[in-house]
Amino acid sequence: MIPHVRNLKFLFQQRLLSPNCVRLLTTTTLNQAKSTHARKIDEINDEPIKFFGSGAASWRAKDTRSGGADEALWYQQYVISGSVAIFLIYFCILREENDIDQKLEGSLYDHIDGLEEQQLVIRYKYNRDNNVDTSDIEKRLLELGIDARKLDQK
Repeated sequence: MIPHVRNLKFLFQQRLLSPNCVRLLTTTTLNQAKSTHARKIDEINDEPIKFFGSGAASWRAKDTRSGGADEALWYQQYVISGSVAIFLIYFCILREENDIDQKLEGSLYDHIDGLEEQQLVIRYKYNRDNNVDTSDIEKRLLELGIDARKLDQK
């Protein structure tokens, strides 16, 4: 923040300036700062930019890619490990089963009609085309009431 604006805020807080006066002075100060910055931009220097001795000379690409080494707190890994452990203890051991857990215990074939038959037909055709034993699949298809000989004709 511009030092003059800080001083104006201080004077306003001490009730030495009215809000309108602070607004006018702040606008004037900001306009002066913008014009000074514009003058600096207008002054184009044709000299090459010095690399050695600048901050860019000591900057390593590794710092850009991976960030600084001081980003993580020393106890961060302990906090995360503890939180995950507490969550798993609650979720896997302490939590009571609900109706959703009981639904998930069953087979997917129990919830979706025709899924098992479709899977068996696909496996039967694949195994038949690749000369793999299909006897187990044929037995299960017969239990479900599907004739494997009809599948051979398709």
